[in-house]
Amino acid sequence: MSLLLQANHKECREENMTVREEMKKLTGIFFNHRQVSVQKAIYRATNIPLTYSSRGFVFVPAHSNSYKFLKPQNVLQEMDPNDENIYMSHLADKYFDRPKEPEFDICMADFASEYDIVSVKKSIRNPRTPIIRLQTLNFAVKKRCNRNAIIRYPYFNRETDRENYFENLLSLYLPIRSRD
Repeated sequence: MSLLLQANHKECREENMTVREEMKKLTGIFFNHRQVSVQKAIYRATNIPLTYSSRGFVFVPAHSNSYKFLKPQNVLQEMDPNDENIYMSHLADKYFDRPKEPEFDICMADFASEYDIVSVKKSIRNPRTPIIRLQTLNFAVKKRCNRNAIIRYPYFNRETDRENYFENLLSLYLPIRSRD
């Protein structure tokens, strides 16, 4: 495979292709000449899942410098140009917007593990657990029925990055109401 890619790279350089055209050609070769086992090919052709888990996984962006995604382009075009709310809300935003009821005096790890976030626009027929609306965001939460989800969060080394390590643990396991 590597010899094939190297030969193609050399050919693209000789033809003075742009970087974009070269990348398209290289990715095409990569996808068309890769080797897949018979079992994996059958699984993919029949849409059989390769893995099964009885529990869900949730990524918790607990760190203050966590990622943010921009809203879709069509939504951004409809917004006021001076509006600074250009990012989609993630789990941490929904955690800080949770209801003020005593049952929600929990840490972010428990919130992510025990509750599902659902859109208010989505209608759920006959929910097994009550659906509780968030304070300001257009979402609601409902208790997971069977098992709590397994949480995943950013890993920081305790020895080399002590500040981020402890900030991450505090934001995950200390119940707080606001970022301030």
